[in-house]
Amino acid sequence: MTDRPSPPTLPSAVQSLLLDNGLRIYLREDHRAPLVSVQLWYHVGSSYEPQGHSGLSHALEHLLFEGSSKLAPGEYSTLMTRLGGEPNAFTGSDATVFPLTLPASRVEIALEAMADVMASATLSDTPFARELAVVMAERRANVENSPLALALEHHHLLTYGDAGYGTPVIGHKVDLEHLTPAAAQTWYRTWYHPNNATLAVAGDITLPQLQTLVTRHFAGIPAHRLPPRQVPMGLPNPGMRQQTLRLPGLYTGAVLGFNLPSQCTAGSDAQAYALRLLPEILADGHASRLKRLLAVEEPLLQGLRATYEPWQRGDSMLALYAFCSPHVTPEAAAERLMLEIGAFRQAAPTRQDLERAKARLLARQQFERDDIDKQARAIGKQAACGLDPVALDDERQAIEAVTAEQVGQAAYDFLTESRAAMTFMHAKENAHA
Repeated sequence: MTDRPSPPTLPSAVQSLLLDNGLRIYLREDHRAPLVSVQLWYHVGSSYEPQGHSGLSHALEHLLFEGSSKLAPGEYSTLMTRLGGEPNAFTGSDATVFPLTLPASRVEIALEAMADVMASATLSDTPFARELAVVMAERRANVENSPLALALEHHHLLTYGDAGYGTPVIGHKVDLEHLTPAAAQTWYRTWYHPNNATLAVAGDITLPQLQTLVTRHFAGIPAHRLPPRQVPMGLPNPGMRQQTLRLPGLYTGAVLGFNLPSQCTAGSDAQAYALRLLPEILADGHASRLKRLLAVEEPLLQGLRATYEPWQRGDSMLALYAFCSPHVTPEAAAERLMLEIGAFRQAAPTRQDLERAKARLLARQQFERDDIDKQARAIGKQAACGLDPVALDDERQAIEAVTAEQVGQAAYDFLTESRAAMTFMHAKENAHA
């Protein structure tokens, strides 16, 4: 009788180490497949950018791996693809990220390349001109030629103001037109250093193995003094804000945004996790309160969804996207939404609604544990906004402990008219002057 192979071990707790130059490394071991997700998170994004210089972080995302002391322009992408990876990058409000999933035996090559770019990116004029043209084409395709994306850009400006999280990640068109290689080089020299970065790793590698490789390639890169960082807090006493947009091809609907704390700026852990459950209870899932009332029982809306980003170093926004049924105006839809939200504020959610919301949120997190890229991404998000990724292992218990009264108090405190921003969306061809 042959012995059955032992089942692969499940993901471990998050482990961490810190190099003398300030680079933080976090690892969640997951030995179920011989793969490792390595993600280099620089703690700089659009919320860091001064007015008139939007788009710098996204431009650096395109430029950073286009040449260094060991790699010619385009060579990083070619090499990592040959090794079995899919090199990618993305920029957000608080971070610029270079994720890569490779066979475990190839991880050192990726780390060597990432370290070399951190120490010696060339940012020469020829790749700059080419990649800036790519960025401007992205803006035309994804924002200027997309009525909904353009409306959402305007809504962020209305909710957050014209700085911090109101700054579009891709940059304003006028700023991109004036972006120079010198500005990109200055941005690189200012922020792209080991003491402003996190290496988030998940997969088939142990902490001693990872420490050896990271020390070999990153320890010799010096730390640099970083400029003061202002946390983008919510607008002081914002009051109700409204705007009407009429664009060709725009969906008829309304976007409601409420300025509220993030996981970082909440008054307590209990409040932070109660806020996480609000979109689940209000608009996510067919049985959620607003969807049940306004899209099923009384079909004023053809669609409704909610978003809330808890992982921001500053204040965040709960956004409700409502798309109207025929003959329902955006203004009427927004008025009804505010009426139902007002009623929700007056009473704690039912036990059934709360448990359903917790189950959805926890199920989503559990499914993400099956993807090492998502495991590493969760670590990077926490680190980039100033939270300790080791605390990710306590999230399930914290979510399960949230009470209906805590959710009700969060709704009462933050889902108020004085914190609301409304964008009424009309298709231009159907709108009256």
